[in-house]
Amino acid sequence: MPTLCQPHPDTLCFGCCPPIRPPHYDPLDFIPTLRREFADNRQRFRLLGPHQGAIVGFSCWALGFVDATGRRAGCLLHPAQHLGRDLRDVTGYGDKCRRERCLAAQVFAALSPETQAFWLESATGLPCFYYSSRRANPLFHILLWGTPILEHLCRDASQFGWTATELLWRQPFLADRRWLPRAQRYPVRLILASASGAILQTNRAIADTCRLLLSEIDALPGARPDREDPPQALYLHQLPLADDYLDFLRIALGWRRTTWRRAVAFQEEIECLAAQNHP
Repeated sequence: MPTLCQPHPDTLCFGCCPPIRPPHYDPLDFIPTLRREFADNRQRFRLLGPHQGAIVGFSCWALGFVDATGRRAGCLLHPAQHLGRDLRDVTGYGDKCRRERCLAAQVFAALSPETQAFWLESATGLPCFYYSSRRANPLFHILLWGTPILEHLCRDASQFGWTATELLWRQPFLADRRWLPRAQRYPVRLILASASGAILQTNRAIADTCRLLLSEIDALPGARPDREDPPQALYLHQLPLADDYLDFLRIALGWRRTTWRRAVAFQEEIECLAAQNHP
């Protein structure tokens, strides 16, 4: 089964490597240095094989080119390179490396095979340094819109015979980093649920409709977070409600704690607004 880390045999992502890296690290900023380092690591690994060795600084001696052409870079100790045998413990960070899976990769894993293939087209042809870059690879942003939206858009776009590139050309907000998918995927989901597939054919229609809906939500009397927590208030993550709605309350509206009753009442108000005004 394909993963975002390796969707095809000739495509690898090393965005989670090395296990120790500075905040906002992006391999795109260090391509010349990393090319030399990866080539050296490959050569040394072929001479010495897997061996105990500490990771020094922000580099890992086991991160290198996995092919002689220097087109694919990844972990030289990964089980995919050793017929299923995991050798990553020799660095001292084996457990951490096994746990690493970014949010985009988690969303990708939850998509149907057809939807995975549809969205992968938007990153086709990216070299390993660009595919592993959060800035250069649009999938790291697009996938944050979440499974329901991505499945819905793939299904509707496929009816028109569009590729992901054609869909993104018509609805560019999906890859626009000025948008915050985790904050805004809830209203987008409501719009897609209440609109026909024809909304995709009108350029930028989803973004324009979402902006209007957001302004209407912001004008609702209940949109502001409580000044003081009610006695029965819970942290948002403790409420048994949809993740995208809770993210909207937390990130877009600044809520922190509230009661289940108030959260449900406000959700009903928003969804009624979306259904009535944005069919």
